[in-house]
Amino acid sequence: MYYHQALARALHDIGTDVVFGVLGDANLFAIDAYRRDLGGRYLSFAHEGSAVLAAGGYTATSGRLGVATVTHGPALTNTVTALVDAVRGRTPLLLVAGDTDPADQENLQNVDQHAVVLPTGAGWEQARSPLTVAKDVERAARRAVAERRPVVLNVPVTFQWVEVPDHERARPVGLHD
Repeated sequence: MYYHQALARALHDIGTDVVFGVLGDANLFAIDAYRRDLGGRYLSFAHEGSAVLAAGGYTATSGRLGVATVTHGPALTNTVTALVDAVRGRTPLLLVAGDTDPADQENLQNVDQHAVVLPTGAGWEQARSPLTVAKDVERAARRAVAERRPVVLNVPVTFQWVEVPDHERARPVGLHD
């Protein structure tokens, strides 16, 4: 199994039934696996901020944790206003953000993503390793619920095609855990 497939499965395992987002090269394969392999729903948006606002609205109206995804760099910067809104509204949601290859400092989409998220008040979780995908997703989701705010899970694009063992599973995460 590849990391992008394990990421899709972890999102499914925590109880995600729909992901809101804008696709790019850093999240495309995970969302494709989420839809094709797991039957998950994906709702595409024209702007990343709208996807995050939709995930927050989903949390508020469904009683389930809203999940959004964006790709790296300028895509993440487009979520700043929506993240501030969710922080101020104490709305838990999970934003899975792809990130550029750390070795590719000249990439046009390379920005310090943590520095972008920090002033919004949203939580930050860095995907630690391809081998910890289920734990990383579950931890970020549980933090969002416990802290009643959005949490950004930052995932390096270099993880996507790393082979990972098919044994680690995330546990369901509810809004009242």
